[in-house]
Amino acid sequence: MLSNVLVALRKSRKIDDVIVVSGDKGVSRIAHLYGAKLLWEGKRHGLNKAVKLAIGKLGQEDAETAVIIHADLPLLTAKDVDAFVSSSKHVQIAIAPCKNGTGTNALLLRPPTVIPPAFGRDSFRAHLSLARKSKFRWKVLRISGIQFDIDDPQDLREFMSHRVRGEAFRFLGN
Repeated sequence: MLSNVLVALRKSRKIDDVIVVSGDKGVSRIAHLYGAKLLWEGKRHGLNKAVKLAIGKLGQEDAETAVIIHADLPLLTAKDVDAFVSSSKHVQIAIAPCKNGTGTNALLLRPPTVIPPAFGRDSFRAHLSLARKSKFRWKVLRISGIQFDIDDPQDLREFMSHRVRGEAFRFLGN
């Protein structure tokens, strides 16, 4: 699925650079294969720590915007990414929930430190609360390719019914 997400990001007209944060050496090969930079997670563990590490890297590079997209989105396309970024043009925070509305599958932050990452249980509600308290403009975006993630075996069965071409489908179809 990471390969699918990296292809979508690479084909996007709205994304300049892609950073993959991981402590898995196998991910390094995949990231480089798709033209992404790898940021070694080291001994840090947890999604929020990984996102904070990437945001720190973006700060060193004077990036104006961070777009955080999860790697378990097998239906994600460049069109979805472009729609997410384009629809966020006039806000500082954009939140894309998962299919059941409890988690956050994508987050746009302008600047990257406008709110801290709050991934985990009920992250959508947590990000929404942080956005409301921030006094900045924010938006919730529901985009099907971003909403559909893989959390359990039922999600895998549903994904296979889509018959979408890509690395994840080929891998699971074998």
